[in-house]
Amino acid sequence: MTEKYRPQLHMTPNSGWMNDPNGLVFFKGHYHQFYQYYPHDTVWGPMHWGHAISSNLIYWQELGPALYPDESGMCFSGSAIVDWNNTTGLFEADKPGLLAFYTSFIETKVRLANGSQVENPIQQQSLAYSQDGMTWKKYADGAPVIPARGNPDFRDPKVIWHEQSQAWVMVVSCGQHIEFYRSTNLLDWRLVSEFGYRHGAHSKGPWECPDLFELSIDGLQGTRWVLLVGIGEGAHCGGAGTQYFIGDFDGETFINHNHPETVLWLDFGRDYYATQSFSDIPAGDGRRIVSTWMSNHQYSLELPTVAFRSAMAMPRELFLFESPKGLRVGQRFVKELTQALSHNSCEMMFSENQAISIDSPQQVMKFSTHAELQNGQTLCLNIFQDNALLFEFVSVHQGVEVRSIRRGQFGTERIDVHFPHDYRVTLPIGNAFQLDMLVDKGSVELLINAGEYSFTNLVYPHETQPSIMLSVDRSTLLLSNLQVSRLAGEKKC
Repeated sequence: MTEKYRPQLHMTPNSGWMNDPNGLVFFKGHYHQFYQYYPHDTVWGPMHWGHAISSNLIYWQELGPALYPDESGMCFSGSAIVDWNNTTGLFEADKPGLLAFYTSFIETKVRLANGSQVENPIQQQSLAYSQDGMTWKKYADGAPVIPARGNPDFRDPKVIWHEQSQAWVMVVSCGQHIEFYRSTNLLDWRLVSEFGYRHGAHSKGPWECPDLFELSIDGLQGTRWVLLVGIGEGAHCGGAGTQYFIGDFDGETFINHNHPETVLWLDFGRDYYATQSFSDIPAGDGRRIVSTWMSNHQYSLELPTVAFRSAMAMPRELFLFESPKGLRVGQRFVKELTQALSHNSCEMMFSENQAISIDSPQQVMKFSTHAELQNGQTLCLNIFQDNALLFEFVSVHQGVEVRSIRRGQFGTERIDVHFPHDYRVTLPIGNAFQLDMLVDKGSVELLINAGEYSFTNLVYPHETQPSIMLSVDRSTLLLSNLQVSRLAGEKKC
């Protein structure tokens, strides 16, 4: 697959349309990643669950679709867990199986008094199961485990085990808020609470793709619960984004620890949406690993790829850290990425009269360095030879201002209007900071201070060979522990 903008490392479908990651679960030695999928075109269509597996989170093998639309509806987003103890009674005794909770979506219309018809979609939560993780059957022929509740946007069930209260919890988006359900048998569910009114960011569209988990605080004792929520429009820099809340959860009620008007973004780029975490990762691992759709609803249907459309971001490990403004969620590239790359290191000093160019003969490059700005100094990173993406780092009173500029005109009005951007974010960090940048065909992912802050952006340069040009506006700048990493070894799924 040598298509111009097909990534080398990031997961893509061989052909067709892909969006939200679904049903992320570790089972029988493999990470299973399901996803919203339409195999017959590169634009959104009747939703299936696509399916890919990996032993290392880096290289993925695509399998046939797991779930297909039928008379019970299209198969919208959801989650998967291992039923270790056959709680549902759906599996052979003493043999665990997989459960996939998804939203079944039925398109219906209602005739008004004036004779016109309007859309009246039915969304309800359904269940499928698999003994081996490969072949799937819909529970009760697709009948819902939670029927529609009257809200046309009632979707994306995330199911977790809550150890403290010894019950299963389902988190579902319902319009502009989240609903929490409880069950002891994974089949019968009871609504116990709601969250989200007047909390966080809201827009015309519904909240989507929630996730809920407990995280340890780096370097400190204690944990907090994190609730992730997708917002399909109106994010910090236009279009879709993923926000999060930090608080307590007792198995029924989520309590937000921040002021209701506080909005926390998981990523500051344009293309990081519908983040979901893997369930049932072995206890000795201890990581909270996530996958994210790397796109934006403003232009996702018109991206300049050919056989496929959309990719997943590099899997990341989430962590909690204490920032100057309180606890925040950070993201590290999974350690498996380091194992897939080879490295070389050096130090560089350069001044306003110089520019440093770092190129790669391969289509993948990871660039890392530690930089220390002087007051008022600006470090500029031009990505690719045609400067398709630019980052500027400016020392300011409140910390470091990061400016992101993306260029690109592709001949279609919607993408040509919404894809280019120029926005700024001020991060509460000191003048000395760490940069880690992963460049692949079609994307650039930037982590700052070992993942405390991240920027994920699609980018489609004329020439896809990775290159980074570094310059400084005045005086001199030392780049220490500079590493350039490239692909190493053989691809293995």
